[in-house]
Amino acid sequence: MPGYTYIPPAFRQDDPERLAAIVAAYPFAVLTVASGEALDAVHLPFLRFGEVDQPETWRFESHLARANPVAEALADGQEHQGLIVFTGPDAYLSPHWYVDGRDTSVPTWNYQAVHVRGKVRRMGEDDPTWLDRHLQALIDTHQTRTGEPPFDYSHLPECQIAAMKAAIVGIELRVERIEGIEKLSQNKTGADRQGVIEGLSRRDDAECEAMARLMAESDRRR
Repeated sequence: MPGYTYIPPAFRQDDPERLAAIVAAYPFAVLTVASGEALDAVHLPFLRFGEVDQPETWRFESHLARANPVAEALADGQEHQGLIVFTGPDAYLSPHWYVDGRDTSVPTWNYQAVHVRGKVRRMGEDDPTWLDRHLQALIDTHQTRTGEPPFDYSHLPECQIAAMKAAIVGIELRVERIEGIEKLSQNKTGADRQGVIEGLSRRDDAECEAMARLMAESDRRR
């Protein structure tokens, strides 16, 4: 059975649409795979499939170098327990930013994350078209975000494409448990949260600005 992530109730995020939006916004994640006594990890871009409002149908696809220890661990053809960690903005909070709790608070950290647990296996070993479909879907998804024209690698020399695909393997994780974490000072008063938003906004830091926007959006949804 997959494990659990410790999440205080105030910071738990269970809304499937919210979780899907976080994954879509921050698709580059860490995959950890257990194989015997070994625990291997790799950073990969993931695509999510399945009905947004039905997390039990979700599955995640990616690919990695065939020589990567994670790919080697999955080479036995079996399913292995895996954990994907998607992370959104994070920021250090100064206690000087609080209003009501200024004299009783200590520094802390706000952050956003989604933990996806399930069974991982290699893909495309018996279906040569799987890797082509996956790679083009991944390119299409992110090429669109650049505002640049579409990119299709089929114009490359066949020998180059063959060498490229021979060096990588596809993987798929089928979901068993999803846990969302949004620590956005929900346990603080409205005045304290506003003080944190203002403090973060004064920092000349893109990550802090992203956290300030995230907190402001969260307050509007409350």
